[in-house]
Amino acid sequence: MDITQGAQELLTQDLQIAERLTDAAWERLGGAELGILDRTEVASAIAACTRSLLLAVAEDRRPNESELEPVRRIAERRAVQGVPIETMISSWRNAERTMLSRLLISPTPPTTVDIQEVVRRVGVVVDAMLGAATTAYRGVAGELHPPFSHVSVDLVSRLAGAQALDPAHLDRLASTAGVRVHQPHRVIALSVGPQDGPQVGRARQALVGRLRSHVDGPILLGGHQGCTILVVADVDRIDEVLERALGDAGVPASAAVGLGTRRARFNEAAGSLREAVAALEVGRRLGERLTRFEQVVPEVLIVENRSMAAQMSASVLGPIDKGDLLETLRTFLRCGLSTRATAGELQVHENTVTYRIRRICELLGVASSAELARVDILMALRARQLYDDLDVLRA
Repeated sequence: MDITQGAQELLTQDLQIAERLTDAAWERLGGAELGILDRTEVASAIAACTRSLLLAVAEDRRPNESELEPVRRIAERRAVQGVPIETMISSWRNAERTMLSRLLISPTPPTTVDIQEVVRRVGVVVDAMLGAATTAYRGVAGELHPPFSHVSVDLVSRLAGAQALDPAHLDRLASTAGVRVHQPHRVIALSVGPQDGPQVGRARQALVGRLRSHVDGPILLGGHQGCTILVVADVDRIDEVLERALGDAGVPASAAVGLGTRRARFNEAAGSLREAVAALEVGRRLGERLTRFEQVVPEVLIVENRSMAAQMSASVLGPIDKGDLLETLRTFLRCGLSTRATAGELQVHENTVTYRIRRICELLGVASSAELARVDILMALRARQLYDDLDVLRA
């Protein structure tokens, strides 16, 4: 039995093997983990590890550093997402069993020596990868304060809608985590820019550290739609606490927070969670670090309905969507309808601004410059600002 040749043949089937391993891993995940994981991302990670594992087995060697680095990154991501380490270890052991069974399939029955050699090779590689994964996982998990607990992640997952929400059952479950369910609660959503992904732990730790001295009760952590979710008992001036946390040393400049509105009790916080995520999305588009939902309700409606935004922008601003008219309108409104201030900001003569504003009024069908502050015009301009990087509005 040629083990090297067998491993090389399996390399041609790596994607199919990875897909089966993904199915098995997905079946082992509970509702909480399914609520925070993306299957495509999980499949991609497993495919990369599968190929590295087979290469190392074929060459009868330990994985090199370049092969272990993706393993560490995946483990760190699972720690951030709150997937229990036992679940991760179980997936690796299942991969080990799968590889052993595949490699031992042979036209001729394998000898005892063959079996021992296959077990040795696969064991060396899996042990090295699992060791790197668990070390990386524990390193990130140790930075979390407090760490993601299974109950915490499950509660956040239920509030996010991953499971049917039974308020009474939710209260009972939350009570086991020390949550004072009859107190008002609200939700915070946190994310960092893609380039600062490894620093999300610092941002989360800064928020939890600042909130810890103000919040009465546990801080629940979980994940939803790619961002960290914190569920806390409401406190006065919470936005000031969050602003200070975002300014702490080590928190990346790309860190942004969305803040949902206050709910009367814990089991009503699902609405606050949706608001926090929506506010975060708007804030990131506008370049804001802290965004309260109640301050961006119109913008949330725009962001959640792209087709409406495109239609509104085209119908309201279409007549002036050329030349300098659109930018002149933006500046004129921003300058409080002041012709002089607008001319100064655009660095043109006041007469030029006067002409442009008159032309804008004609094209938009308004009687005077004061009517340019109409709600539909302001909303259309906001839509264009929110979707400035997309072609959908210009299509």
